[in-house]
Amino acid sequence: MNVQQLQQLIQEIVTTFVQPKKRLLIVHPHTTISLKQMETLSSYCTVEEWQEGTDATNIPQMFYDAIVFLEVDQVFIIASAQGLPNSPATLFLADLLLRGEPAVLVPQQKMAEVMTAKQPNAYSSMLQKHMESLKTFGCDLQLFSQLIPSIKATRQDLSFADQQTVYITEEMIRTFQGQQLVIPATTRLTPLALDVLQEKGITIQRK
Repeated sequence: MNVQQLQQLIQEIVTTFVQPKKRLLIVHPHTTISLKQMETLSSYCTVEEWQEGTDATNIPQMFYDAIVFLEVDQVFIIASAQGLPNSPATLFLADLLLRGEPAVLVPQQKMAEVMTAKQPNAYSSMLQKHMESLKTFGCDLQLFSQLIPSIKATRQDLSFADQQTVYITEEMIRTFQGQQLVIPATTRLTPLALDVLQEKGITIQRK
């Protein structure tokens, strides 16, 4: 890791500490509905749009609270459940799942009705089975109305257990609001950061 990459990493980590809103990476079809949903979500969190052509290896998952796919339709669900990506968005989801990264799928209206059907017919049952398959792969299917309560939920402790953070500085600790800092064994804390940890009574857990 060169100096520029290290500076960028530290800047992103600082943003994660001080950002009062959750950060979402949004993948959507740019329909009227999905654009309105984006606008709604931006009132509750920091929203960033996924750029077509960006694969999972270039997405810093550690800096997002969730990656959300809006207005997911029948073709998207079936193709993804069968492991046959047929669009940039489904290919991106496949890359995420191959890396073991979770994703939130928000079905469009027709698929939402299928998902919540109590007595589905044979065809709807088939679609529900594909949805269940996606859940086993690491996807969380939610109605759009369910997203807001999830976003509003306050994250009490910040975990760096699965992150390859190089250094944690004094400024990061001063803005940290939790009582326990979970970090990888390879992460280092500056001497001033250790002083602030003791001052604020924050405990460290290494994994």
